[in-house]
Amino acid sequence: MTAITDNLLTKRISMRPLNPHFGVEVTGLDLRDPLDDTTRATLRAAFRQHRLLLLRDQEIDTAHQTRFAEIFGQVALREKNRIQSADATAQHVSNVRKDGVFGLGELDFHLDQLFQPEPLSALILYGIEVPDAGGDTRFADSVTAHEMLSPELRARIAPLRCRNAYTFSGKLARDWNVDDKEKQALSAIHPMVWREKPDDRGALWVNKLSTLEVLGLGEEEGLALLAEVRKPLYDDRIIYTHRWRPGDLLIWDNRRLQHARTPFDPAVPRTLRRSPIL
Repeated sequence: MTAITDNLLTKRISMRPLNPHFGVEVTGLDLRDPLDDTTRATLRAAFRQHRLLLLRDQEIDTAHQTRFAEIFGQVALREKNRIQSADATAQHVSNVRKDGVFGLGELDFHLDQLFQPEPLSALILYGIEVPDAGGDTRFADSVTAHEMLSPELRARIAPLRCRNAYTFSGKLARDWNVDDKEKQALSAIHPMVWREKPDDRGALWVNKLSTLEVLGLGEEEGLALLAEVRKPLYDDRIIYTHRWRPGDLLIWDNRRLQHARTPFDPAVPRTLRRSPIL
C-alpha cells in the first residue's frame, strides 16, 4: 500500500469506550484484509492503552485470526489436551466439538496460565456459535482493583509472593479435555502484585482457580488474605460484561485483566475460537 492509502485506512478506524477503566470497540477494519504497518502500530498502541479490543461482525477463519494475533505476539498452544486441536494455531472453547477445551460450566475471575513461569500476555476469543442467553465473558480490571485496596493493605501485600498451581483434575479435567493435574504438575511462584516495569501500576496476580498459598504465611491467614485481596475484582464499576454475537472478536491483556464466564445451558452449542499469545 502507498502512504496515502495507509493514512486513509488508519483514519477509518474509530474506537468507542466499553468501560471507564479499560476496553474499546474498534470499527472500520475487516480482518480478512491484510493490515498495513501503520494500522498494526495503531492497534498495538490501542491495546497497550486500553487492554481490551472488541471487533464485531468479522467473518474470518483460523488463518485470518492467527495473522491478527501475531500483531501482538507469538501464538502458543501450551495446554496438554486429551484430544488435540484440529487447528495448529488455535483451540476451540466448545461444548460440542470433540477437540473442544474448557467448554462447560461457570468460571470465576482468573488470568490464564498463572501456574506457568510466564503466563500468557494476551488472549483472543472469536465467536462462532453462541447461546442466546448466558455464557457471557466478563472482564475485571486487576490494575484498578489493586488501587481500590486500602493503602495499608497495598503496603502489606507489596512484598508478598504466591504459589500458583495447575489444579484441574477428575471430572473437571475430562469435561475440559485437558490432562489431569497428576500428569501435568505445573507450579509457579509470582508476586501478588505484578508490574512489568518498576514504575508501572500494579496488577493483582491472584485468583480463586489456581492461587493456592501466600509464601511465608500460615494456611488460614494466607487464604483469608487472598479472599480479602480478591474482593475488588467483583466490583461492577470495574467490570465489562461481553454478551457474545457470532463474528465478535475480543483480544485482551491477560496480565492486567481477569476474565470469567457466566452460566449457560450446556445443551445449547457454544463455540469460541481461542488464540493464546505470549
